[in-house]
Amino acid sequence: MAAACGCRAAEPGRLSARVILQPHDTVEFSTEATGRSCDEGRGVVLEGIAGGNGVLLWLHSSDSLVQGEYRVLARGDTITPRGTVGAVRYITQNSDRGVTLDSGVVTVSPAPGRKDVRVRGSGIDPSAGLRVVLDASFGAVSIAADTVTCRVQLQL
Repeated sequence: MAAACGCRAAEPGRLSARVILQPHDTVEFSTEATGRSCDEGRGVVLEGIAGGNGVLLWLHSSDSLVQGEYRVLARGDTITPRGTVGAVRYITQNSDRGVTLDSGVVTVSPAPGRKDVRVRGSGIDPSAGLRVVLDASFGAVSIAADTVTCRVQLQL
């Protein structure tokens, strides 16, 4: 016995990112982007990965993901009811780097059945001790019905 639903998975959204490395270097990449709901109503996770480059955002609020601004929160902040935690990974001169955002804002705009998300934030590159700026857009990302576990777990 065989069955077919005639349906297809939602088209992925798009991530376009520019990572500005101080004082004068830039890494740009573009790739497909996905969004998934967190379990227990803890928000939404957006991600886009292109080779060794990628952006990961966890937007959380006390209600569903609504339009407006979400302030970038400190890593591990579980008290603030609305905000985002984010990170960017990038490759430069055969070296991989990663930065956790510590300041900035994420803006969510509605699109029919999807979300448009703009990220403007920055963080310190721990290997170089320099501030890195992220300017990225997630365009037309649909939020998948399946969920992921979204919890903060700090390890010392």
